[in-house]
Amino acid sequence: MAVRVVDRTPGALVVVKPAGLASELTRDPAGDSLVQRLRADGLPDVRLVHRLDAPACGLVLVALTPAAAAHYAREIEARRWQKWYVARLAQPVAVTRRLVGPHKAYLRTEGRVATVVRSGGKPSFLDVVMAAPAPEDAGWSHVLIRLHTGRFHQIRAMMAHAGAPLAGDATYGGPGVWPLYLEHVVLGSVVDTTGTWTVWQAPPHADRDAWAPELTDAVEATAATARRAPPPPDSAP
Repeated sequence: MAVRVVDRTPGALVVVKPAGLASELTRDPAGDSLVQRLRADGLPDVRLVHRLDAPACGLVLVALTPAAAAHYAREIEARRWQKWYVARLAQPVAVTRRLVGPHKAYLRTEGRVATVVRSGGKPSFLDVVMAAPAPEDAGWSHVLIRLHTGRFHQIRAMMAHAGAPLAGDATYGGPGVWPLYLEHVVLGSVVDTTGTWTVWQAPPHADRDAWAPELTDAVEATAATARRAPPPPDSAP
């Protein structure tokens, strides 16, 4: 459950959030969370500019100054961030390969659950980039997802709506006794203090599933392509 630091700039940290740890507990200042752990390590002014669900793991960028927080908030609002995730789905790869391509839905949050609705929800976009078998169980698979919008429980709700919920995700109908696996694996942004386009890739860690070689290759290729040049603002509608 240690918080691993991937990179540090004068204005921000990039860390790996462990699975099962809340990003921030606004209702319980004494509760365990990523923010509380960083503050306990001597960083009293940490500010989250984005969050991961508690069951998810992977990259989180944490601002260390108000100026950095404002910069990254602007980058997110302008849709210049690039974000990729790996998820374990409760369908075999023969099924999930048919999901490769763009997905659009309207999501409405009701309590602590996101629901796909015909109208009245927030437009939500993601691409399933590729699918690979999950080595632990032939009935499951891993998918690499590019997330264009950051809605509440977006990947979990949209994959369930597509007929492939995350394995172990009981909230959205996912079967299995293993914990939910959803990892933020690649993040690209312009660094606040240098203005340079930078791409971070999550290193192997204890909460990561075993990956098939083709998934490892796809994540490496995705990060390498993203590093070549700063992209235009996200063009998803």
